[in-house]
Amino acid sequence: MTVLENNIDRINSERLRSARLLQQLRRVREQNFNFSRNIQKLQAELLEKTMALKEMDYNLGRINSEMEEELETARRIQEGLMPKELPEMINLKSAAVYIPAGKVGGDLYDILITPSQKIAILIFDVSGHGIPAALVGAMAKMLFANFIEKTESPAEVFRMVNRQLCSFIKTEQYLTAFLGIIDPVKSCMTYSRAGHVPPLVYNANLKQITRLDSKGFFIGHTALLNIAEYFEHTINLGPGDKILFYTDGLTEGASPTGELYGSERLKTAYLTYAHLEPDFVLNQLISEQKRFRNGTPLRDDFTLLCVELGNTESLLVDSGFTREDEPNIRILNSSAEIERTCAAILKEMDKSGFKDKIIKQFKICIFEMLTNALIHGNRGDVSKKVMVFYKITPFSATISVKDEGAGFDYNNIPDPLLPENRMKDHGRGIFLIRHYLDEVTFNDKGNRIMGRKYHRGD
Repeated sequence: MTVLENNIDRINSERLRSARLLQQLRRVREQNFNFSRNIQKLQAELLEKTMALKEMDYNLGRINSEMEEELETARRIQEGLMPKELPEMINLKSAAVYIPAGKVGGDLYDILITPSQKIAILIFDVSGHGIPAALVGAMAKMLFANFIEKTESPAEVFRMVNRQLCSFIKTEQYLTAFLGIIDPVKSCMTYSRAGHVPPLVYNANLKQITRLDSKGFFIGHTALLNIAEYFEHTINLGPGDKILFYTDGLTEGASPTGELYGSERLKTAYLTYAHLEPDFVLNQLISEQKRFRNGTPLRDDFTLLCVELGNTESLLVDSGFTREDEPNIRILNSSAEIERTCAAILKEMDKSGFKDKIIKQFKICIFEMLTNALIHGNRGDVSKKVMVFYKITPFSATISVKDEGAGFDYNNIPDPLLPENRMKDHGRGIFLIRHYLDEVTFNDKGNRIMGRKYHRGD
């Protein structure tokens, strides 16, 4: 019995052990099943995350591409707003340059000729970057051009632009600006400053630099609609005097140690190079700032604009006028500008009370003078200029037209009334001019004609 009992105990023990092994095996199988299911779940989650990351990567790429397109659009807008070339100006040399900083900024400038042939120098800087700054800049530039046509008061231009921008711009953006209107005959500039960095004036006679500090709010922020004030000042200029207009990106350029270039360094550099031509002045100033930065990237874009006043006395030489006469001056190089010049002169005659008949006769004389100068004097060469000087008073209308041609013998003009000359084209214009005007004179060279009509009130 003992042996049997022992065998039974051993069998029961083996059965119990087998049962435990089976139980462990079931647990392992269950764990494996759960593990496999977890693996599958994790794989599904990983696949889902991977797809989500791919989608995020795609969206980020698309957003980045859209941002690049927007920045490129902003660049094109800004480039389109920059003058392609500076206009032909009376008694004034100029040069301008824009230095980008890798991102689209808000710098813009313009040189405009006013209806009375004064020269408006505008520079402004819109806060922020990208499309918003470019759009505000585009709107501001159009407003400035429109209002400069209406008034030659820089402060009033700022008031009108501020009112318009405050009503249009609903963001926190604003702009700083400086507007100077130069009279090339009186040799002076009337200006207003709207929070912009002050331009630097170089006095060629004294070899000194003056900073055009003046008060004035910035433009366009809605908080300024009813409180912004702008003030106007006038400075006299002499032959060779230069004015440097710039934006703050120039002085905010930093060295490797973080020190800013600053306005004093700019002033010192400007004084060093101000005796050069305007374009050379700008090149030297850019080089000086670049050396100071020593490889440090620009923080902001910047613009430089330099103008130099010529000699007013030499401008009027052989015009028939003196500086005391303060004549209006216009420059032409194509027949497309004749009508506008005629309109400006005739408008002054109308204001001075000239009769319609006299105005019409004077128009014929202006047209003949300008046509002769452009076609016969300059031979249609658009690289040559025709200078027009005129002075309209309640007592007389005087005009002087000078071309850059070889001149002609005004004493040997065929009389169109003679039978042998009636079919000829030459001489009719001069005949009409002499017939309608009270005084007609020529210079010795024969490339300048001057005529005067007195206002007798009859």
